[in-house]
Amino acid sequence: MIEEGLIIFNSTHDSIKADNICAEKNMGTALIPTHPSISAGCGFMLKISWEKFDELVKLLNDEKIEYKSLYYSKKAGIKRMVVELEDYKLK
Repeated sequence: MIEEGLIIFNSTHDSIKADNICAEKNMGTALIPTHPSISAGCGFMLKISWEKFDELVKLLNDEKIEYKSLYYSKKAGIKRMVVELEDYKLK
């Protein structure tokens, strides 16, 4: 089972900017097409291991990169369960 944090962006510009900053900081993120179960956003999402999710959210907040929503994802084989984190608080 793989646990990941997903970030959905308002614009492609913000998603690419976030991806570039994460690459510079070696965060271990991947910019991929938005999962079919998520209809909101620009069409791209940034994913990261769940253990590093807080660090990523803090980085985006510090860099003033806007995002639309945050999700928790659990993947087993080819099946992925996605849950929106409506009231997410940094630890």
